[in-house]
Amino acid sequence: MFLFKRSFSSECLKKYTVPQLKSVAILSGVASSGNKPEIIDRLSHHFTTTSTPTRSVLSFDLGYRNLAYCHLDHEANVLDWAKIDLDLPSFHPSVVAPIIREFIDQNVIKNLKTVDKVLVEQQRARTGGAHAVLENTLRVNCVEAILWCGLYEATESIQRDIQMMPIPRQSVDRAWQLELDAIVAENPARFLKIKQGYYQKKQASALLVQKWLDTNTTVQCNQEFKTIIGLVQMGKIHQRIY
Repeated sequence: MFLFKRSFSSECLKKYTVPQLKSVAILSGVASSGNKPEIIDRLSHHFTTTSTPTRSVLSFDLGYRNLAYCHLDHEANVLDWAKIDLDLPSFHPSVVAPIIREFIDQNVIKNLKTVDKVLVEQQRARTGGAHAVLENTLRVNCVEAILWCGLYEATESIQRDIQMMPIPRQSVDRAWQLELDAIVAENPARFLKIKQGYYQKKQASALLVQKWLDTNTTVQCNQEFKTIIGLVQMGKIHQRIY
């Protein structure tokens, strides 16, 4: 872990190796691809650019049966959370658009009135670099595109200039990789027959968040939200857009 002051010079970065610089970039939320000069340029811009402190962030985990969002403040308190089944009868844009708009009106716009940043999980175009594009990928990409349109429409309607950006899942995975590895190591029986890959990471991520909620570490969540999360996980309640 390296700590830099905003008054630093890019010259101080040149003494670090590429793997070290990539580690700093990942932890700083900066793209880690490219050669050493490119990474140094990105880090220099990141650490020297003056920005207004972020008070809260609204993030989206995309899906059409499991569309989730979470509103966190700067102290990592959960201000709002939900996992929504859009219950789409069709994936034609003429059907998806009004349902997404209703979702934004019911759940999202109240959060947009106070957040400083919005993060949306960026969807992939293909799985594993394959030539074929799976139907599920097309469906989620449709939801993603219309959600972005709805977010811009909503921010314009409330006359707020909010920084909104797509976040690749791989960047999030890398940021929490050590914690995810620790979860797998702590639960050997559960992961014994699960091969490394997407499904294992999904299971480990769920356990990691559950650990945060149980121990009130990393994020803080009041009992009301914990109860709702528990009921959703047990399938006793289903959040839908009506």
